[in-house]
Amino acid sequence: MSLKLARGDTYRIPFEGRPRDYSFAKKLAGGSLIFIDSISGKPVPFDERKLAKMVKERVAVQVLSSNWLERIDIHALMDDTAPNTPLEVRKKIEAAQAKVAEAAMLLFYVHRVDAAVETVSDLAAFIELRYKAALASGHFHKPSASALYRALKKGAPGERNLADLISKRGKHNKRQWKDPWVVKKLDEAVEHYYSEGTPQPPQLQEVVVTFLGQAIEEDRRRQARKEDPLKYPKRTAVENYIRGQETFERLTRRDPIKALKLYNGKSEGASAEFPLQHVQVDQTQIDEWINIYDEDGNVEDRKRPYLVSIIDVYSRMLLAAILTFDKPSTYTVQLAIKQMLRPKDFLVERWGYKKGSTDGSGQPKTITFDNGVENVGFSMRTLLGDSGIDMDVAPLATPQAKAIVERAFQTYNQGVWHSAPGGIPYKPHVMSARKLNSQEKAQWALDFATGVMWHWIVNVYHLNRNRTLEAIPARLWSEKVNDPMVGRAVSKRLDLVDVICGTRVRLKIDGAGVRYNGHLFNHQKVTHDFLLATLPVEKRSRRGRGKVDIEAIIYPHDCSHITIVDHVRNRFVRLPNSKPRFAEGLSYAEAALIREGDRSLDRQFVSEEDLILAKYNYFKLIDNARAQARAERAIRQAKKAKKKAVEEELVIWTLVDGDHVELGIIEPSVRGDAPYDIPQEMAILERKGSSRSHKDQARGVTKGRETREINKQLKELKHRAEDPTLAAPAQREALPVSASIPVVENPSGFLDALADDLD
Repeated sequence: MSLKLARGDTYRIPFEGRPRDYSFAKKLAGGSLIFIDSISGKPVPFDERKLAKMVKERVAVQVLSSNWLERIDIHALMDDTAPNTPLEVRKKIEAAQAKVAEAAMLLFYVHRVDAAVETVSDLAAFIELRYKAALASGHFHKPSASALYRALKKGAPGERNLADLISKRGKHNKRQWKDPWVVKKLDEAVEHYYSEGTPQPPQLQEVVVTFLGQAIEEDRRRQARKEDPLKYPKRTAVENYIRGQETFERLTRRDPIKALKLYNGKSEGASAEFPLQHVQVDQTQIDEWINIYDEDGNVEDRKRPYLVSIIDVYSRMLLAAILTFDKPSTYTVQLAIKQMLRPKDFLVERWGYKKGSTDGSGQPKTITFDNGVENVGFSMRTLLGDSGIDMDVAPLATPQAKAIVERAFQTYNQGVWHSAPGGIPYKPHVMSARKLNSQEKAQWALDFATGVMWHWIVNVYHLNRNRTLEAIPARLWSEKVNDPMVGRAVSKRLDLVDVICGTRVRLKIDGAGVRYNGHLFNHQKVTHDFLLATLPVEKRSRRGRGKVDIEAIIYPHDCSHITIVDHVRNRFVRLPNSKPRFAEGLSYAEAALIREGDRSLDRQFVSEEDLILAKYNYFKLIDNARAQARAERAIRQAKKAKKKAVEEELVIWTLVDGDHVELGIIEPSVRGDAPYDIPQEMAILERKGSSRSHKDQARGVTKGRETREINKQLKELKHRAEDPTLAAPAQREALPVSASIPVVENPSGFLDALADDLD
């Protein structure tokens, strides 16, 4: 007999005459099973075969979970006589209530078997003997002996509850495919989908169709060989299997950016609906030097202590703050948890109630740790398990997952440490540039620094308005903690109310409307008005994504419309179904039946196998075209590389005695369109044409005008010099003529005569 154990499974085993509970932790490589003792908290090894034998002999009895909400159908808590209840929902309610009635009947007989003085050997006779008493108690159905025997196998004797005996008929596990061909091809499909791809990874439809096409061909080959037909998963099962095999490494190969967003802690941040629902823990070294004194009061050393802080996500109340010189370890975290779980009497004695500012304590439901060795160790898990606290570990090297407590450390620094003597207000390079030495200015001791820190927490931080929450932390904490419906603990009754009233869902809306359960709800004008009122008040980090988070109210019996809550204008907005055929008041189940009928008609028109084979052949054709394109591209790149290598190769001519070298010039053709007449190694001659060279554009209008005026005057003077008759007589008479200086009337003749004399 082999045991199927999951982490947290608890078995009740006799120990020294008394039963003791052991919770399964892990399985070692050698086959030993490690359990945690519920009393001592120590790990206890068990042999798998011996434990299986003890379970078979009913010596070891499995203790079921105390969270009975997980083991009961929610329809059993509803009223089937409520008006406007759809027929399908009424059937589910009646079936769930019948299971509860059957469990109550079995519990009636089981309690009497456990209370019997002697061991009951004949269960059938025992049922007949107790049947009249069962009728008087309202149990009209008589169980069979085998049903009572199966009920006695559940839970521990004397401690069985109603939820332990509720039948789980109708719940199925995921189907496993054992055919080697199917297992191999499914693994290939997963690796094909989560691949880098060239130039992009394949789509899910392409991978699924490829698998189904290969499966159909294999099935036909087996039928041709008269073998058993191939049993393979259908389209939806293949899609779910491929999505279920997603890991960080696989998604990194396919889409690195998406992998970082999903697995690297970059989420929208933690949220909570009431105090102590979710808290965050982290440790850091503060930005201040603290003095260490000896017995005589002299400063012996200076160090930067570590701060362990626990903050409530809902109200931002600081539930614990420990200053210690010890490095982060399980011990320092346990000190903070101890301070969080107990009332802070030392604060009440000093400041009183202080409007709830000194009242930050209690047991959380979920606590988020850093992914450090001191936090995720075996002892820490054991401690939290014994305390009834669910533990959540942040991803490695992702401070975004603990953004609230990380931001609290910054608030500590700005409020206390940076302004304190010995504080470090700047980065190391800035401190060095300003020649600041905070270590020499340290004045506070550890106890005094702790007192100053709590003084700031109680009187400033808890009473200061938080900009993110837009409220005071102490007020948010006091309102919920003092509310009798909430208090300091998580109420199972409150969880039950949330499950029953779970008709509100979180959806997203954009310009196209709201999508839910395959239906699109949209009204162009109403949606536009809602977005105009909602988008301006959205957070800047969410703007630009195209979708807005909304709270919607769903009516399962009516898919004709959906109601969304407008928190900006304090109203309800109703959007109709975009499909007219579903806007007649049909339920979601009836709409699903209509769609299924349409799909069946489509399958009758074109069989799914033919369509898959057609798509499969198309994808093979595309793959062949891609392969041919890649081959041609490789050939072109090889030719280009070869040509480049030839061009870059340096040719050196080596001349020896007797070599003949001839130099010559070959004139190009007139038009220059005969390059084949000129060898490539000949130099190119510049062609000289009759056309003038192009003049550059004028660099300035004024300068061009002046240049043209000067050239005009020079041309006129030259023309007059060549023709003396054009000179004006009045101008010649006006010129003063000296008798000793000869008058030259013809400059050209004068220059010619002067040249002859010089010769």
